Amino acid sequence: MQQFKASVGLISVKSAIIGVFILKEIEMIFRQLITYCLLLTLFLLSAQALPPRSPAGGKMLQLDETHDYVGTGEAWFPDEQFEQLTVEAWIYFEEPAGPSKLWSIIGQEGRFNFIVTGGGSLGSWAAHKAAKDTSMVVNSLPLPTREWVHVVGMYYAKAGMGFNGKGGIWCCPGGHFMKSYKPLRIGGIIPKNQEKRYFSGENVKFRGFIDEMRISNILRYPDREWKIPQKKFKVDEHTISLWHFDEAPWLGRFKDESGNGYDLWRGDSMSVEAGGKLTTKWGELKR
Repeated sequence: MQQFKASVGLISVKSAIIGVFILKEIEMIFRQLITYCLLLTLFLLSAQALPPRSPAGGKMLQLDETHDYVGTGEAWFPDEQFEQLTVEAWIYFEEPAGPSKLWSIIGQEGRFNFIVTGGGSLGSWAAHKAAKDTSMVVNSLPLPTREWVHVVGMYYAKAGMGFNGKGGIWCCPGGHFMKSYKPLRIGGIIPKNQEKRYFSGENVKFRGFIDEMRISNILRYPDREWKIPQKKFKVDEHTISLWHFDEAPWLGRFKDESGNGYDLWRGDSMSVEAGGKLTTKWGELKR
């Protein structure tokens, strides 16, 4: 009888140990399920926040209050005597910047800028040697929202632009672009010029998506209407910079496919001017 009780007690202890083990396994599985559910929820939320792919396909550059611009980190073709330039990209945004505000799509301080005005229209500006003043053009047609738009900035010393296959060059051409020893910047805030204001309104951080950015040293779309590209931009003899933005976003670096080496870096990965000197953060990353 005593031996039987001992056996029963041993079985009870074993059962208790097994029960604890099973409970721990169930708890671990439950925690894993919760983790997977949370990750799936975050993935679905992020997927819902992203627009569909552009006609070019691939990944895209997202710009917002946190990641507000990318740039070359060094002067972009500082001594080049450009006579013509074409800047083109696919852009997407939910709503325009808002009344009395503007977004910078791309620009180089002292040479040219391509923007979206508060009303959702395009604006382009260029500095050239043919005249003492600069040339500026603002389109009156607003860009469509919640869809990918192929935007084009065209510069022939004077400025022009268009989107979705319609636009053109306005005013009188002539002269060379001014040289600029500043980086090229996509998104962000246009550096202020204390003497002149090229566009009216407050410059705020771009909030939207950009895919495929190409710069050419010709007028790639000189006619009033053109065929909209439906694939990735390609490098040809007139391409001087091209970014597909297909890299992983956390890398903070986007390769220039033209072969000219003007890779883009996230704003917090680049050097900034401080007291007339450049900090070395971007230089360290480049090495």
